[in-house]
Amino acid sequence: MKHLLISHYTPHSFRFPFHASEAQERGRRQFSTLLNRTMLPSRTLIVWWVLAMILWATTVGSVQETPEVGTTDSFENQAVEKRLNEEAPSAEITLLEQLQARLKEVEERERGLQLREERLMALQQDLEALAARQTKEGKRLEGEASSLAEEQRRYVEQDPALIHLIKIYESMDPEEAALRIAEMREGLALDILAAIKDKKAAGVLAGVEPVKAARLSEGLRRYRDIKLNQRKNSKMQN
Repeated sequence: MKHLLISHYTPHSFRFPFHASEAQERGRRQFSTLLNRTMLPSRTLIVWWVLAMILWATTVGSVQETPEVGTTDSFENQAVEKRLNEEAPSAEITLLEQLQARLKEVEERERGLQLREERLMALQQDLEALAARQTKEGKRLEGEASSLAEEQRRYVEQDPALIHLIKIYESMDPEEAALRIAEMREGLALDILAAIKDKKAAGVLAGVEPVKAARLSEGLRRYRDIKLNQRKNSKMQN
């Protein structure tokens, strides 16, 4: 009996290192072919198997990663929504505060305008009252001046010499009359100045030395007051 010597085994073939007949050799080849077909996959099958594994791994990875992306987006959306919810009331409060401040400013301006209008109305009333008093006082002074002029006329008519002197000064040049008035007794000067027209009296006083002109003006005012008081007292006695 011959010994069976197995040299080596490979995935693709079995080798039998012993002498056999032709029938045995064909059987060995058929057995080797069958064994190769059943035990080892073909190259095409291996390629398809690798592609299937890659596709499966990609699908599983996508499925596993998708929830994470969705979760991240969800967190970001929640954060944005929360920030918007926080900012919206703040913006509304700010707008409300601005409107309230504007309303307060408008109210203060209206109060200021109202106070100003009230002050203007009060000032207008005061001015109207003052104008009325001035008008009344002007009429009174006008009446007194007329009465004083009439009184002066009557006084002058009682002294023919004074009447003649007054007519002379009325027709005299103001500068020449001023020179004579400056040397005249103040009482007589006042009688003449009180009797002539106011415009002519002003021209005469303008030519008199300033100190004496001021004294004559003050005396003329007192002279007229005295005459006016005399007239009033005379009326009261009558």
